[in-house]
Amino acid sequence: MNQKKVGKKKIRLFAILSLVMMLVFPSIVSAAQTDHGVEEWSYVALGDSLAYGIQYDNTAGVSYADYIADDLENIYRLGSFTKEFAVPGLTSEGLLTQLQTNPDAQLAVTQADLITVSVGANDFLEVFKNDPEKLKNPEVVKDLLEQAGDNYKGILGNIRALNPDAKIFVMGYYNPFYAYPAEQQAELTPLMKALNQVIQAVSSGTGSGYVPTFDAISEDYPTYLPNPENVHPGPEGYQRISEEFWHAIKSVIPASSERLSGQDRYETAVQISEHGWGEAETVFIARGDDFPDALAGAPLAYKMDAPILLTEDTLSQSVKDELVRLKAKKAVILGGANAVTTDVEKELKGMGLDVERIGGKDRFATAANIAAYLNGDSDQAVIANGMNFPDALSIASYAAERGYPILLTKQNTLPDVTKTALSSLQSSIVIGGSAVVSETVFDMLPDAARYGGEDRYETSAQVATILNPQDKAFIATGANFADALTGSVLAAKTNSTFLLVPPTSLDDSIADAAEVLGVRHFTILGGPGAVNQSVTEELLQEIQ
Repeated sequence: MNQKKVGKKKIRLFAILSLVMMLVFPSIVSAAQTDHGVEEWSYVALGDSLAYGIQYDNTAGVSYADYIADDLENIYRLGSFTKEFAVPGLTSEGLLTQLQTNPDAQLAVTQADLITVSVGANDFLEVFKNDPEKLKNPEVVKDLLEQAGDNYKGILGNIRALNPDAKIFVMGYYNPFYAYPAEQQAELTPLMKALNQVIQAVSSGTGSGYVPTFDAISEDYPTYLPNPENVHPGPEGYQRISEEFWHAIKSVIPASSERLSGQDRYETAVQISEHGWGEAETVFIARGDDFPDALAGAPLAYKMDAPILLTEDTLSQSVKDELVRLKAKKAVILGGANAVTTDVEKELKGMGLDVERIGGKDRFATAANIAAYLNGDSDQAVIANGMNFPDALSIASYAAERGYPILLTKQNTLPDVTKTALSSLQSSIVIGGSAVVSETVFDMLPDAARYGGEDRYETSAQVATILNPQDKAFIATGANFADALTGSVLAAKTNSTFLLVPPTSLDDSIADAAEVLGVRHFTILGGPGAVNQSVTEELLQEIQ
């Protein structure tokens, strides 16, 4: 009794000290702002060997918490992360003691925006290892469950006392005994389910999120728990657990947005380049007022880690300045002289850049030649209608990230140059419905799969939700090609999906896609004339 009173006094004193620290040194404990205008979070993982990352072979490695930290980093939310208070073998009583007596753990909890907890299984595993017959006694099991429940109330109560505003998510356990004989399964599996019921009840009572993993891991025990004699997951298992956590955590993360724009499409391309590249040895140059030769450029630009800049008949000063800032040594021109003039080529050479031009007699030949430069990185290609831009740009970032060449076709005719480029490939992805790529053309393609909607926006939504689901999305107008083209490489570079929107209103299919994906960060390409601010506001409202 005296120890408990002393512990409570310590907690109250520490909470007071922490409040003083927040008032005197707010920068230490309050969330910072990233370059993307997003509030960064401090993430603390508490618990046992699962939070620590013990693997199926008893080595230390990546835990579910590391994957969660990566997810936060991916949407620019991660300010700091620690799992230093996760201890292999920790029981629920051990975590409670840690929170009551360890000043460093208390400070970390006080400063945290997000806290995950996985503890309690060792309460039973200790008994199972030392005297498994005890677990056949209902009274013993009842006492263990009651003690675990009391400890959990203490754990979550202590966390709430130290940090009332923290977002807390608590893990329910999977079945680690899947490979045991059926009779032992019949005894042990109900214990894990009963423990989960206790954890869920206490979590709900303290306003914490409960994260079930039992069914998720049971989907594929051999993959997720590769050693039947060890209760710990392998990397795939930890990742699967993290997916369950992330599904719950995402729901409490506010959606955010940023805009990359300039006075026109040429300045916007420069802003995209500045945002994504500190330096770039190679830069791609494309015509800014006509799309055909540039449509297929994103995969090759991504492969060469090169931004795409736009030009008119001559280079603008802002593009020249960006080439200098990037310390570029080579420029790759997309298209023939009718697309990007020889004057531009001379200007680039005059700046000391090596210049290479990839073109052809038409847009179809240019796309095929660009595909040849990818050097057979993939045995799959994307096929899009080359007479318009939306479908090719909807999939450009996805194709770029996977090294798929983008080849172009007419609606009812497959150009010979495209047919030749496809001859060495095993499969293809057709973008757009039969109104843009006919069934006749579709049937001529190798092992083809089609993704297409009733219009460019529904097609974009299908590509994003089916082929390229991500927590971040780039948004560009579907009424023009320029911003989507230059932004596609950066979208691929930042593991983002891509959505095309009408300039002044939000299409229902795009709104639904953003909600289904649970997008937490939007990068808007172009100024309000390209994507009106009302579209951004509608997007954010849809997913909050």
